[in-house]
Amino acid sequence: MAIALEHRPVRRASSTRDAGSLSHFLREVVERIVSAWQRRRVEREQESMPYDLRKDIGYRSWDKTTR
Repeated sequence: MAIALEHRPVRRASSTRDAGSLSHFLREVVERIVSAWQRRRVEREQESMPYDLRKDIGYRSWDKTTR
């Protein structure tokens, strides 16, 4: 199990001319899709690491029993 930290960039103040336009909406949708794709790619890379390597860099092991 990988731990993925989510980073959302700060939204820039949009001009009043561009605030409700279709191009602004499409740009936001594309940015969200790209961001989700990049997050998923990083998660796959982390999951593909060997257990010992993940343990060495600080991932917690999930095979411990909770008491």
